[in-house]
Amino acid sequence: MMAAVSACGSSDTASSSAVAADVTPPKNLASSGTLTYGTAASFPPFESQGSDGPQGFDIDMIKALSASMGLKAKVLDIDFDGLIPALSGKRTDVINSAMYITPEREKKVDFVPYMIIGETLLTPKGNPKKIARIPEDLSGKTVAVTRGAIGETYMTEYNKELKQQGRAEMKIMSLPNNQDAMLAVQSGRADAFDTSTPGAAATLAATKDRFTLAATFKNETRIGIAVRKGDTGMKTAISAALDRFVASGGYAKLMAKYQLPEDSNYFTSSDTGTGASAGTGSTASPSAPASSSASGS
Repeated sequence: MMAAVSACGSSDTASSSAVAADVTPPKNLASSGTLTYGTAASFPPFESQGSDGPQGFDIDMIKALSASMGLKAKVLDIDFDGLIPALSGKRTDVINSAMYITPEREKKVDFVPYMIIGETLLTPKGNPKKIARIPEDLSGKTVAVTRGAIGETYMTEYNKELKQQGRAEMKIMSLPNNQDAMLAVQSGRADAFDTSTPGAAATLAATKDRFTLAATFKNETRIGIAVRKGDTGMKTAISAALDRFVASGGYAKLMAKYQLPEDSNYFTSSDTGTGASAGTGSTASPSAPASSSASGS
């Protein structure tokens, strides 16, 4: 009988381990009996700091996956741009931080995909700079991004487009984490900040009327759990644990708990197959035409 693999609390040190592992645990762990994961806990609803430590979709999910392997889960919470170096240096076993799957990152790590999301730009309430068209309306503006995240890549590519169009480039303000990017807009240092579509929904709900959703783009980005390049044992174990989690209904329950849209479900998307091992895919080129939504609160 399959042991329960539901999410279990929000402690930052461990979840209760399973009596017997449903999935054969990987070897060569950073700490015996423990799955050590790296995260940048500033990206709600996936990971953020709560009163008892990191919380969110990714945190609940990794605890469930660890339990199905008979392991405890232990977090290393660091800035986003330090996650891949920590994994490569074997300080962590996986990266569990809503990491976008890009061709550049796939040169450094392997991925187990689990969700599809898009990008948004949030502005101060009322969208005073009237940002709607991407990238045209970003010309001459200051946009805050998380350093090392996909938003920084997109904005860099959009600046190339603006230059080709003969328009002034935007100023890209690269900051350590998503929270800092949000605060840059809140304090008036930036005109907009980039975040994911689920992240934008969480921010708008938590901050009431402080921000306006100005534009949505790139609604085809896959995110995944990253493992060291060529670490087939870890990738196989994570994939098997994730497939069991999906089959148990735990994944769907977390989607509902964190109010994530159904079209973000990687396992029901017609473009991705039906299992965690169905392939990682990659994002479209940032220079492809972007769809933008009208501004609104």
